[in-house]
Amino acid sequence: MENHQGPIDQMAYFAGEVTEVALATQAAGLRLLAAEMQALAQMMPGLSAGIETAEPATDAEIEADFDNMPV
Repeated sequence: MENHQGPIDQMAYFAGEVTEVALATQAAGLRLLAAEMQALAQMMPGLSAGIETAEPATDAEIEADFDNMPV
């Protein structure tokens, strides 16, 4: 900790530290959420076939994905 003169300066310093930690925590949570959404998108029927080829999945591909889903 740096040498702060008064209690107001100390409170401002600690408030800044808490803010930095809160922002880092929020960013980590959002990165985790994005990874979960990408993983779920790969599991959705018809979506994974369309992403790799950049073309929409055919009805037969979508139905095949549904048949392979765990129950």
